[in-house]
Amino acid sequence: MPKLENYISDVEQLLKQRYGVSLADIGLDAEEWLDRFADEPAVDAVEAYTSKYDLTPLTSAGFMPFSG
Repeated sequence: MPKLENYISDVEQLLKQRYGVSLADIGLDAEEWLDRFADEPAVDAVEAYTSKYDLTPLTSAGFMPFSG
């Protein structure tokens, strides 16, 4: 189970850093994400999801995440 927890943690971190959203923000929980993307590396899965739903990376939009 720790491997899956690390995977979900990586997904959450990628979504927050690159797009400013969380799994909850996109309406999915960890189990739903794993059902769809567990066979893909976290980076590839996040890119596939965000591309499918046309999410704009924060850097492309000129936004920088708040760090404080």
